Amino acid sequence: MREHGGPAVRGANVKVANSVARLLQGGHPWVFRSAIKREPDLPEGSVITVLDEDGYTVGQGLVETDGAIAVRMLSTLENFSWDADEMRRRVKAALVRREGLKLPSTRRLIHAEADGFPGIAVDLLGDFLLIYKYARVAESYLDELLPILEELLMPAGGGIYLQDRVRPVTADERRPPAFHMAGKAAPPDLQVEEDGLRFHVDVTAPVSPGLFFDLREGRRLAESWSEGRSVLNLFSFTGAFALRALRGGARSVTNVDAAARSHARCRQNLAASGYEPEACEAINGDVFKHLERFRQRDRVFDLVIVDPPPFSNVKGSVFSALRDYGDLIQAIAPVVAPGGLVLAVCNAVRLSEEDFLLALGQGAAAAGRKACLLGECGLPADFPVLPAFIEGRYLKVKLLQMT
Repeated sequence: MREHGGPAVRGANVKVANSVARLLQGGHPWVFRSAIKREPDLPEGSVITVLDEDGYTVGQGLVETDGAIAVRMLSTLENFSWDADEMRRRVKAALVRREGLKLPSTRRLIHAEADGFPGIAVDLLGDFLLIYKYARVAESYLDELLPILEELLMPAGGGIYLQDRVRPVTADERRPPAFHMAGKAAPPDLQVEEDGLRFHVDVTAPVSPGLFFDLREGRRLAESWSEGRSVLNLFSFTGAFALRALRGGARSVTNVDAAARSHARCRQNLAASGYEPEACEAINGDVFKHLERFRQRDRVFDLVIVDPPPFSNVKGSVFSALRDYGDLIQAIAPVVAPGGLVLAVCNAVRLSEEDFLLALGQGAAAAGRKACLLGECGLPADFPVLPAFIEGRYLKVKLLQMT
């Protein structure tokens, strides 16, 4: 136990309650604005000391001037310097952390706070690095980090792109393409590999390049349960789950997605991986409407894969995973064969594990079905999460059996 009253601390600082200090020491990387009494009068990205209520140092972090997060933690060490040497050390540590994990050539190299870089992530796609900027505070150190990424991570003859995820966009706006930062320019169509399957990706895309790396374990789970089954792949995007199901031995795969371009990309991915481009049935349009059509026609499936976006608005039909996941399961249940399976994916941070499971069970019950949990998975090993950082465990994948 520390004695009451802490040592004098020079320089800018903020104080947090001891309960918050314990979370930070346990690995939570954010100090929420609601947890501090006095706003730091410092520019964005300034290094600041975080103290507990007794005045003892909890660690150092970067000041964020807008939004719910006031400080993004850098370290819980008392003596710490945020400079190029420290960034280099952390990049090397991130590489070592992934050694021996048997990761595919396309993978995450730096996963934000868990690898010591607040507000950014870095993916490897072929010869290219794609940086995701999730917080404006990252701008304070990106210029210093970029040459280190070029030296230690960028493949020879490759390039680096930056995708800005900070600024929210309205329904009438489009995100700008990823910005070319260094090295050679990327082609709009690049092939990458995952577990022996090949996918076309676009490093310059404004949102997703076309393959969600964090869902790798979910795809593997789907493949392992697909043999001999008819598979319905909802919100199919570019067909990564569909390819896994086919390789797992599915007797048929039906993709449903609102975007025709997603089906076109799926056909490209099928061909690149050695399958017939038309190996999957492709249905374009609103998922709920097609589920109702399947129900009316008594069409059922042995395995339904459902990976909705956290929020979508398709021709006035609004879906929010936080609010509507139970309704989605209720709509799916009638098209699941007796004893059939549902692989349900949720990446909505604000929908907790408990609430997600409750939505799954209630949705099944509302349709007169009973759901039992057979398996589950989360983020792959190249997406490490700090202890106590509940928000970092955003991905939830549940395999259910419907009776």
